[in-house]
Amino acid sequence: MVWTHIPSQPVPQAPAFGPWLGRILARMRAALAPGAERATDQAPGWPAAVIAAAEQPVPTGPQTPGITVARIGRAAPLAHGAAAAQPAAIRPEPLKTAAPVAAAAAAGPTRFHSLDEEAISVVYVLSHRSGPGLACLDWLADHGLPFRRIGALHPTAPVWSAPQGAALLVDLDTLGGISEMAEPLMRLRLNRPDIAVVLLSEEVESHDFGTERLVLADITLRLPCAFASFEFALAEAPINNAAWQERLLGDHA
Repeated sequence: MVWTHIPSQPVPQAPAFGPWLGRILARMRAALAPGAERATDQAPGWPAAVIAAAEQPVPTGPQTPGITVARIGRAAPLAHGAAAAQPAAIRPEPLKTAAPVAAAAAAGPTRFHSLDEEAISVVYVLSHRSGPGLACLDWLADHGLPFRRIGALHPTAPVWSAPQGAALLVDLDTLGGISEMAEPLMRLRLNRPDIAVVLLSEEVESHDFGTERLVLADITLRLPCAFASFEFALAEAPINNAAWQERLLGDHA
């Protein structure tokens, strides 16, 4: 036996898509409502009062108590006082040099350091160079060393009667070179071996402070030369000259 139940009134069947369609229609109405475009631009979840306050310009006067809202991402111009409060940029100072010291040193003559000026009685300068020409003349004058220019080594030249401790500077390039001056220099070296002789020339390869050329001179300087080389030549020439005198004494013994 099969039992069936027939209701007295029919029950209406709701369509299966009713709630889903309702939500779709509600969203469409909200999107088409006035002000919807403005609402989409605003950040979700912010109250309308805060959004309205953010649209107002930032006050520049004295601050009032309360909450102030500033728009994030926009750099407000600094006030004059705030700009002055910023630390000053560090600018590197120019490097201090010794230019004032060098200028002061250049104002006065360069002094001898390794030369006993009292040991030199007079300096003879044998040269045919016109004008100042030789820097050594200025160095001698700056130091107050007595010097005298001569033009030859003839028998009446003042160098033959030079006092003890005299020196002779020979400017070979203006006198015909070593070939022309070899004989006069050898005669001087034999008859006045006590006079220290320094040869000056642009033709030699380098300075010679040794004793290989004692038969002609005590020192040879290549021109142009520095002041330090000239000072060393004047200091070394008497030492080599003493070796030359000892050699002559040994030959005559």
